[in-house]
Amino acid sequence: MEFPKSTHMQIEGKRALVTGASRGLGRALVSAFVDAGAGEVLAGARKREDLEALESERVTPVRLEVRSDEDVAAIAQMGAIDILINNAGVAGFGNPLTMSFAAAEEEMAVNYLGVLRVTRAVAPAMIAKGDGMIVNVATAFAKVNLPLVGTYCATKAALLSLGQALRAYLSPHGVRVITVMPTTIDTDMSRGADVPKMTKEFVASEILTAIREERHDPPIGDEAIGVLEQLSKDPVGLEKMFWPQKST
Repeated sequence: MEFPKSTHMQIEGKRALVTGASRGLGRALVSAFVDAGAGEVLAGARKREDLEALESERVTPVRLEVRSDEDVAAIAQMGAIDILINNAGVAGFGNPLTMSFAAAEEEMAVNYLGVLRVTRAVAPAMIAKGDGMIVNVATAFAKVNLPLVGTYCATKAALLSLGQALRAYLSPHGVRVITVMPTTIDTDMSRGADVPKMTKEFVASEILTAIREERHDPPIGDEAIGVLEQLSKDPVGLEKMFWPQKST
């Protein structure tokens, strides 16, 4: 069965699920979907106090630890979702050779396997109705590693590649997959990082624009655009530019 090709994704009246919705970009995405006229936003969070704070008109808080098979299975029983935003993420810092190995394992469990787990639960209903969109939140540093958060970037590179595989299998069923690639966002995750930061509200707005226009794995923000442009011109120089500076 072939499904009609869509060239513009509607948000108004749609049912969206945002993982990692308790704070930061996730919280901003929930608000952006409500403001854009989404019919219902399922806001995934792990802690009870966060769930209580999220509840409002058109926002349904749901207990969702993306590493939990039980939580994810419960999401699959809540009915079809039109737009899935795989936003939940964690970041470790430091040299991959010496940082906590447990932190690196957690990054992979949340940033990659968590996305795969949630997507496997949500995608069948999208396939059944021949429509839907899956949005994976990665980073422009999935394309060129930022060694300060090297293992985090590695999980996002894996996520970018996973999105391509998912697109290959889901596109014939009318389900679109995009991976958005911002740079540093002003959230708790980037606290203490002395680098240019975008507001979470700006990034959320840009992600919704990317959804509406069904952009193919878009960079988000001028810095991300610049990183990808420079990567095409001088990949070796760009990689070295991000190397940690030796102390003198």
